[in-house]
Amino acid sequence: DIRWLSAEQSNSSLVVADKAVFKLLRHVAVGANPEIEIGRRLTELGYANAAPLLGSVSRVDGQGTLTTIALLQGFIRNQGDAWRWTLDHLARSFDEYATAQTDEARAEAIAGYDAFAAVVGKRLAELHEALSRQTDDADFAPQRIDLPTANDVVAGVGRQVEEMWDTVNARLVSSEDSGEREALEAVLAERPQLDALLAKAPRVLADSLLTRVHGDFHLGQILVAFDDVVLIDFEGEPAKPLAERRAKASPLRDVAGFLRSLDYASEVSARGEEGTAARAGVGVDTHLDEFLVQFRRRSTQAFLDAYHAVLDASAHPWIAPAAFNAATLLFLVEKACYEVRYEATNRPGWLMVPIEGLRRILQRARAGAGDT
Repeated sequence: DIRWLSAEQSNSSLVVADKAVFKLLRHVAVGANPEIEIGRRLTELGYANAAPLLGSVSRVDGQGTLTTIALLQGFIRNQGDAWRWTLDHLARSFDEYATAQTDEARAEAIAGYDAFAAVVGKRLAELHEALSRQTDDADFAPQRIDLPTANDVVAGVGRQVEEMWDTVNARLVSSEDSGEREALEAVLAERPQLDALLAKAPRVLADSLLTRVHGDFHLGQILVAFDDVVLIDFEGEPAKPLAERRAKASPLRDVAGFLRSLDYASEVSARGEEGTAARAGVGVDTHLDEFLVQFRRRSTQAFLDAYHAVLDASAHPWIAPAAFNAATLLFLVEKACYEVRYEATNRPGWLMVPIEGLRRILQRARAGAGDT
């Protein structure tokens, strides 16, 4: 029994007898494949919430250069990816919220996602705990960040920020939408706050760890498996060069990726998948706005609380718990700045999603909080 599972941009997958998934890579690169490397490492460590690596197919040329063309992973029964599951959950929960007659019933409708967000937080932290363990394998040995390295990391974020400001200024010049212009001007007014965050960031990151990470973590990279989750697709962002996808990074980049994905899910539920609402963050129904604000707050907190529980108990923490919030804010800023540039170029109608997200991030930074 063989059936197609997907035909994604970067691979095509076949399920074999509900026992294994054969993944044929459609975009191959010369060198070690990060999904195979990380899959093998996680299998060795006994990490249970990723598909086990069963084997791979590679081509070796006359110079001994390796190119991976396919891999075989264990099949895990699931109810689909967390992106679609979350959108379906939000639609059902909002109907319950909108028709609820009491505050208690409305609170219960919102709280339904908390357990799922907590499971994701726990499993992601367990992934980071596994990848932060000491090893003689140089490709996986954690690297402690000294101040010069921290400065380099923050400088990279700073370049993303400057490109974002260029994008915002250009959009402000061309936009004829008063609501959009108001939002753009509001985020521009946050520049001193963002400059201050970047100035403090090297000291925040110093002495934390760089490790191998998922590298492209969002709701679409999570399978819902009954009352648990499975993390998939460890190849990193397909558009990036292989060396960047294999490079060590702060695990909090994965944390930021998930939190921004929650934000996008809430906006898609408000706007529809075609993004037809007048602007992000404003639904046609006041109840919907209230619901989504509470959803973002509760799901973020549930995720972070569960993540913290694993981090705090770890014998080899990858970042000091006291530095966690500030470091997460840095990578949330990085992710949102990338999204601003992406949306301005590819989906201008969605630009207000990361703009409003960035405003919320900076408002939380001012308040000393670590969620979105």
